[in-house]
Amino acid sequence: MKTLTDQYGRTIRKLRVSLTDKCNLRCHYCMPVDATFMEEGRYLSPAEYEEIVAELVGYGLEELRLTGGEPLVRKSFPEIADRFGALNLKKIGLTTNGVLLKRALPVLKRNRIFHLNVSLDSLNAETFRRITNGNRLAQVLEGIEAAVREGFHVKINVVAMRGVNDHEFPDFVEYAKRLGVEVRFLELMRIGFALGEQARQFISAGEILRTLQARYFFRPQSREKDSTSVNYVTACGAEIGFIASESQAFCSQCSRWRLSADGVLRACLLKDDGLSVRHSSPAERAAIYDRVLGMKPN
Repeated sequence: MKTLTDQYGRTIRKLRVSLTDKCNLRCHYCMPVDATFMEEGRYLSPAEYEEIVAELVGYGLEELRLTGGEPLVRKSFPEIADRFGALNLKKIGLTTNGVLLKRALPVLKRNRIFHLNVSLDSLNAETFRRITNGNRLAQVLEGIEAAVREGFHVKINVVAMRGVNDHEFPDFVEYAKRLGVEVRFLELMRIGFALGEQARQFISAGEILRTLQARYFFRPQSREKDSTSVNYVTACGAEIGFIASESQAFCSQCSRWRLSADGVLRACLLKDDGLSVRHSSPAERAAIYDRVLGMKPN
């Protein structure tokens, strides 16, 4: 079997699949309130997703993560999940804002989508409303708690922003301890709608860690070499991670590709260039995979 290994010896074994560009929240660092989205006719169909991902499994793909926008707003999400659930994948995950999570749990469970990353930037209702332009915190927290009760593996992703939610970092440590979930602090990235605020609101992972170490003892945890996060367990049992995309790039160990909702395969989250795999034959896609391997930065 041919594997997707590039010139630097990195093997692609993980794929982030966007199911839609739509979202039911408007986080101020992500998109404007009056955002416009692509026509649904441009989206890959459930059958097209299955064909492409099944083919990549044949090249050695092991893990799939479903993303958006907000993937759970896609009307055909149950069918897409059913198709992916039937493939020979070691792990399927979902990144969601949690608004629709509770009602989606039966679909996720039957398709082995047990690994959930939930975006949650504040535990305070008013701060959450200001960040997301939506009054949905209670819904999100209810979905997270239901997922934990059902035995899902839940990670909370917190985009760290100076002057916005930095006062809540200890609250998230306590939340991780109480609920038994992993909380990961993400550096605000210099992409998309965040560009205008990034310089003012940016907090490095190192600074967050030093701030929390004044209150908590952190014990380092080992992770796979291609993990995006650096992880710790506190003395009180809270699992805490840091994703330092800006200050400590992890390109040299990256094993991920991205597939957009309209069929563009990209080698890197931070780059817009990519190649469309839509309406192509297996032979044509094989050539595209080789070209995308060469597009991945070191």
